[in-house]
Amino acid sequence: MDRASILGDAIDYLKELLQRINDLHNELESTPPGSLLTPSSTSFQPLTPTLPTLPCRVKEELYPGTLPSPKNQAAKVEVRVREGRAVNIHMFCTRRPGLLLSTMRALDNLGLDVQQAVISCFNGFALDVFKAEQCREGQDVLPEQIKAVLLDSAGFHGMM
Repeated sequence: MDRASILGDAIDYLKELLQRINDLHNELESTPPGSLLTPSSTSFQPLTPTLPTLPCRVKEELYPGTLPSPKNQAAKVEVRVREGRAVNIHMFCTRRPGLLLSTMRALDNLGLDVQQAVISCFNGFALDVFKAEQCREGQDVLPEQIKAVLLDSAGFHGMM
């Protein structure tokens, strides 16, 4: 299956689950007043979330308070030199608009050609570059330089 098909199926499945939740909510509302569980004793959020708010609600309902908030967490960048002129990079920090673009520009300005990467924004911004090649001839870029430039692009100036 291609990505579009997978996403389409996931959206259809989420819509089906929302419909089931709405049906159960309606069933609870029609429960007789003398039952043990009345609608006034339970707290329901609106059951028609918009697509941008749905992942946050699902995350909070599935993992309430178990995931650390990246807002209070310092940015983390790890750089490992591999064979030849290749490097591995792991970066985690608070998510903000334009961060991916500034990070990729910073890597490009260092002369790194990103060949394989995974980006995640589930609970903050995480970038795992599994392979980046130094494409400029001459002096190699040191891991400390890459780390400093990435921290700067994430808005954490002067932290190492």
